[in-house]
Amino acid sequence: MFGRVARMVRHLEATGVGLPPDHAIVVDAPDARTVDALTAARRGVYAPARALLAATREKADWPLRDESVRALSRVALDDAAWLNAWRAESPDDPDALVVEAFRRIAEAQRVRTGAYAEDVAQDQFRAFFSLLDDALPVIEAAVAACPGDPVPFSAVLSHCLGAQAPREVFDDCLAHALACAPHHLPTHFQAVQFLSAKWYGSHEEMLGHAARAAADAPQDSPVRALEVVALTEVGIETDRRRGRPRRNGGPESPGADRTDGIIATAQAYSASRPPEDRGARLVRNHLVWALNRQERWAESLDIYRSIGRYATRSPWEYAGTPLEAFLHFRDHARSRLAVSIPRNGAVPAPAVPLPESARPQAAQEIAYVPTSPQRASQELLLCGATVRLAPAGRWTLMEAAPSQEALAKRGRRATLMRLDGLAQIAESAFAAPRLTTLVAHREGSGSRALSVIGKGSTTARHRWAGPGAVPPQEIAQQHAELFVAAAGSGDPREVARLLRDPGEPSELLIRTLAVLGLPPLPAGFGERSEVLADVRGATVHRARSLWQGMKDFMSDDTDPNPPLRLDGR
Repeated sequence: MFGRVARMVRHLEATGVGLPPDHAIVVDAPDARTVDALTAARRGVYAPARALLAATREKADWPLRDESVRALSRVALDDAAWLNAWRAESPDDPDALVVEAFRRIAEAQRVRTGAYAEDVAQDQFRAFFSLLDDALPVIEAAVAACPGDPVPFSAVLSHCLGAQAPREVFDDCLAHALACAPHHLPTHFQAVQFLSAKWYGSHEEMLGHAARAAADAPQDSPVRALEVVALTEVGIETDRRRGRPRRNGGPESPGADRTDGIIATAQAYSASRPPEDRGARLVRNHLVWALNRQERWAESLDIYRSIGRYATRSPWEYAGTPLEAFLHFRDHARSRLAVSIPRNGAVPAPAVPLPESARPQAAQEIAYVPTSPQRASQELLLCGATVRLAPAGRWTLMEAAPSQEALAKRGRRATLMRLDGLAQIAESAFAAPRLTTLVAHREGSGSRALSVIGKGSTTARHRWAGPGAVPPQEIAQQHAELFVAAAGSGDPREVARLLRDPGEPSELLIRTLAVLGLPPLPAGFGERSEVLADVRGATVHRARSLWQGMKDFMSDDTDPNPPLRLDGR
């Protein structure tokens, strides 16, 4: 046990080379060309969406069209007023029809949920099938409005899956979709789902379709690596059926040689694409899932590096909330690689080009701790972090103080405890009652975030990153209530409105802090690190060894942080 811990301490930091920080990861981030349309739709204006989708249709840019339609349909799922106005003005517009078709499918899926059939209540099923019946005329109209467009057929295939369509109906719809665009990845993804053992096919049938599609695809197409997506379905169903009796012999998994070949093909495709390549996102996320299952940790981390900031909903939704699952499995891969390296060995260097997002950046965070700097410093004694504290009325502002870490002779304990940001420091130090802490973050690409940490865990975290990151109303309301409770003031309705605003992130964070009655962010926040260094009354809390921290914690000395000498002693 001690040897594993020692290897973890020695090697864990090196496993993170080339990986973007947790806060930079986004799930299904919209294309930059889609952002303006999403922002306008959130504000009730449909003209930019109409222009965007018309351009994708005219240029036959099916990947962008599919992605944009899905993103706009999710916006309309929360508030369809803009889409209804568009359809009222142009009832036969093929672009408005396809967005409405996807919205109808999403509405039905939200009622059913993603649970297995045995876990879905009968009244949910009745509502689900009723909504699918209502959606069919709109889907048919979308297909008829634009012959040759494969995107409406994705809604058709989703309808086949949900409505339990006969196999001959699905095959006919799939043939029509492939006639429009034989290498359209979303079409093949839908086919993999329908043909999987968990739905209406078998592992062999699903893998066979994926292999044929891959063989026919151009070299630069992500469909070349489609089999790795099918491999995820094999693993999910194998795990689900483990320990259960097989039905009619049950599905058989591909052998080790075939699995290795599928992974090698996907790795070759990934290596042919640049870091954070948009077209490779789905393949890379499924590839890293497969490598994790094979416990090929070093190779897995290289694919995480190629993924960079861009997680996809599939396959991580199989393991819970996609963002949390992605980060959990990435951390697990790092930990497992670290303990596998001999103590005097070295972590393999990255074998892939690194994305720009992996370049080290100074953390820019401010925590609001509801106590005095002296009490905050006392609570921090055992957590192994060096921070700066400044009084601000009934609050203490806290920031990381990397410039002071060398003087504090910081050991490896904080790295082992994964105290990589103020939220994790607060989780470790401020678990006592009435110490619920809020943390404001400046993140990559101009985004901002606000977190609530209480009783040892993060209970809410909101990220402003433009229209692609706007939460559903229910989630925004839940987070707003937690923010107001933590701050002790504010109107939850006004906070929820700010959380759903797709506007400029920096401005929205400032306005939210003001509504919550919190002190304003210090001058320079978001532009430079250690902005509390010049604040009157600011002090540095220095990291201790575990032994020294325990001694200071038990001491009667009211000042656990005497002035720091230049030699750090």
